[in-house]
Amino acid sequence: MLILKPIVILLFGVNVFGRENFIRLDRYIIVANHNSHLDILLLYYLLPIKQIKKTHPIAAKEYFSKSKIIFKLVEYLFDPVWIKRGETESFTEFMDVVKSKLDDGHNLIVFPEGSRGLPGEVQHFKTGIGRISEQYRSIPIVPVFISGTERSLPRRYSIPVPIWNNITIGPPQLFKGSYKQITRALEDTIRMLAEKESTGRHKRKQKKTKPVITIAVLGIDGSGKSTLSKNLSLALSCNACAALVSDTMEFLENGQAKHTQPFITENIRNMVSDYAKNAKSLKQYKVPKLTELLLRDILLNEIKRWYSPDFIILDGSPVLNLTAWAILYKENYFNGEVCHKAIQILCSKDESIAKDDPIYKDFPELSALKKIKLNNMNLPDLVLFLDVNPRVAVERIDKRGKAKQVHETQEKLEMLRSAYLSTCDVMENKMNVPVCILEGDKTIEDTTKAAIEFVRKVCGH
Repeated sequence: MLILKPIVILLFGVNVFGRENFIRLDRYIIVANHNSHLDILLLYYLLPIKQIKKTHPIAAKEYFSKSKIIFKLVEYLFDPVWIKRGETESFTEFMDVVKSKLDDGHNLIVFPEGSRGLPGEVQHFKTGIGRISEQYRSIPIVPVFISGTERSLPRRYSIPVPIWNNITIGPPQLFKGSYKQITRALEDTIRMLAEKESTGRHKRKQKKTKPVITIAVLGIDGSGKSTLSKNLSLALSCNACAALVSDTMEFLENGQAKHTQPFITENIRNMVSDYAKNAKSLKQYKVPKLTELLLRDILLNEIKRWYSPDFIILDGSPVLNLTAWAILYKENYFNGEVCHKAIQILCSKDESIAKDDPIYKDFPELSALKKIKLNNMNLPDLVLFLDVNPRVAVERIDKRGKAKQVHETQEKLEMLRSAYLSTCDVMENKMNVPVCILEGDKTIEDTTKAAIEFVRKVCGH
């Protein structure tokens, strides 16, 4: 705090992109590319004061042992986890120290390239980070790409040059698969951050970024909207990159799913969703479902920001689901006007709504979300509603042979169907968003074909 941070502030300019992905984490493993000894100073510059003593870089002992003074200085300032490169028998001892640190609630900084690589180029990752993550799957991995340090303090130079540096912090992720798959996925993630940072640095000002088209597929439970969402994603991915946000998150290209690791937001959302599905009453269902929808909207922002696909297909839209579901709790207050105002408030388009409007009294949840600034939700660009008779939907749900959710009755699904139709009417006639009502008595193949034709007609794809 007294030595390293002032040096960075006084000598170097630092752009930090994605800081919000890191500042609230208590447990983490930072994984970064490595081009200069200055890299470690920039990473410690990011750390909150309370995390400085709890965060340890992994460092090559034989390199820093060349000078006793340098070794003692590095050990004092950083308290690193030492590793002896090229000595297989010492790896077990190294992993024991790593486990001890992580088990004690401490954090790590890892440079998986192993040593400083070619200036500005990401080298192949060694599998040590995959082995660590494989054993500590609950600790988020924070990918970081650093640029500029290869010019500020190049290899074989001892005096730094005051050049501006850039740090790009990706979303924290919890990795699945074997240690080799984790290592490969992490390398791909860092390369993706490198490409994004390079593009952002060199793109021409007059060049406009291609917008991401968000398509919401709505429907009551048992309507087949999840299958339609999947089919639509596969079809659109034949000539574009598509992301599907359903019970899980998928990326599709060339008509098939790509292997990706989930954001930590995705893991939390799934846990909350499972809790909601097991609720015994609408009252118990309300808070976890609201939380799941808010997390789904955050996930949508993360996908747009870090992957920028051509299409994002939503199996249910957070803002529209949240609006329609209000009918189950406040049926007497629900109508087209309320629906319109609710969408405006949830998407921060409520300039024309007075602060004393009755909607805030009838639906205090809107006031609460606005007060804590969670009312900046994403409005879809297109809406598809798969309209199925609630009686048919219940029959389909019964055939699954699984425990029903609290709202999966014909009475409640009829209410939800009515609410979704009101929501679609508001979207089309008040919000100027293209809407297509799909007849649910047709085969899924015919329904998918109609959905694709509508999307291509509106988007020109």
